[in-house]
Amino acid sequence: MTTPQVSSAGVDADELRAQISQKYEEVATVPERVFHFHTGAPLAAKPGYDPTVVERLPDSAVESFAGTGNPFSMGDLSTGETVLDIGYGAGFDTLIAAKQVGADGHVIAIDMTPAMLAKAEIGATRRAG
Repeated sequence: MTTPQVSSAGVDADELRAQISQKYEEVATVPERVFHFHTGAPLAAKPGYDPTVVERLPDSAVESFAGTGNPFSMGDLSTGETVLDIGYGAGFDTLIAAKQVGADGHVIAIDMTPAMLAKAEIGATRRAG
């Protein structure tokens, strides 16, 4: 029996990162555009986000939502928990988590796209205001 050879796909990591960043910048700045993936409130319905929770989020967080699943489908977070949201985008899940963990909790959010960071800051300001 021979061992199969594994080879590199020949992907330029920097180029891939730049293309992903560009696409998510478009989702942040032109959310009404049609993408090759679902976005916004219609996407939030697919993995079963509670519509009443989505309705309470700032429009800026919902319109640029491009998530890949619903981390809250396994249950709510507890007050005081600390959460790490990697690839937070426009802040959709980050804002839901912040509401659930409350003032005694912490939500740390990381994203590689400056346009999404700016969009999330708008949503957080509106949410806090």
